[in-house]
Amino acid sequence: MKAAVFKGMNLPLEIREVPTPFPRGDEILIRVASTGICHSDLHLINGELIGPLPEGFIIGHEIAGWVEKFASNVKNPYGLRKGDPILVSWIVPCGICKYCASGKENYCKQNANKMVGIIGINGGHAEYVSVPEIAVIPLSEKLDPYYSSPIACAYGTAYNALKSAKAASGKSVVIIGAGGVGSAAIQLANAMGLNPIIAVDIVQSKLEKAKELGATHAINALADDSRAKILEILEEGADIVYETKPNPDLKLSLEVVKAGGSIVVTGLGGFTNVAEIPITLFVSKGITLIGSLGYRPRIDLPELVSLASSGKIDTKKLVTHVYEPERINEAYENLKKGIHIRAVVKWN
Repeated sequence: MKAAVFKGMNLPLEIREVPTPFPRGDEILIRVASTGICHSDLHLINGELIGPLPEGFIIGHEIAGWVEKFASNVKNPYGLRKGDPILVSWIVPCGICKYCASGKENYCKQNANKMVGIIGINGGHAEYVSVPEIAVIPLSEKLDPYYSSPIACAYGTAYNALKSAKAASGKSVVIIGAGGVGSAAIQLANAMGLNPIIAVDIVQSKLEKAKELGATHAINALADDSRAKILEILEEGADIVYETKPNPDLKLSLEVVKAGGSIVVTGLGGFTNVAEIPITLFVSKGITLIGSLGYRPRIDLPELVSLASSGKIDTKKLVTHVYEPERINEAYENLKKGIHIRAVVKWN
């Protein structure tokens, strides 16, 4: 099969022929439709998340495709058949530990070294991928797998973050960063009834797209005083500030969140990234600071499929660029330049 293979840090991925994986144990072989181009991949390639990747590893953690083959021990609780459309979760919960049992399967420690396209399990930048069945979630026949892969990361990450911050109809939100996750958050905030929805970015084209996706206000942080503009709209500050930037600093978030409000952060930034918090401001405003990792695959992904199937979110609007596998390195270079909202690579 064709795959984009990691050759080493600071080197481009190499498109080459590699053996098609054979599903074993509880695995399902997936024929990949599309994989997303996510900023976390850049952290991964640069060794900023888990250290250097092993040579020959296949990244790509935002995956949609079709069932191809079942291994002998698959229990198949969803009754999937060959050819059925599915999503693949990069989070692979064990399903039985205390975190999984309490609805926090995104923090499962048993399988922390088994994350599809990140560590331990080859990812979806390939024509086929074999993954544990617990990571496979049915996709509605109403949805196009070529444009649905962002559900498995961008939307899932944004959805869990907003729910962690207790997003609800009538609350206000500031979304810092209007890339893939931020733009997904704008759609979701709109679907959840939040108002106003204020998007902040430094790329004007992304802000224009943000308005199209449901932002009530869009602020260019290079052209305007973001703090002043936000406080003109929300005199007391925002109920929720969602920091989606790849390298979060929390500065603006702390300035514009209201007393008793919440800041939620999903940008990983790498282990060397540090944010400074003015303690007096933090304490005196009674701010809740939330770190949110990914999503709960068996809870959040089915809910997102339902939202997309009903038209409350539109994944096709999020995907602004589609690449062939041979252009995958161009896709990552364009991601660095801020050209995409969300880009996908089409594999089959």
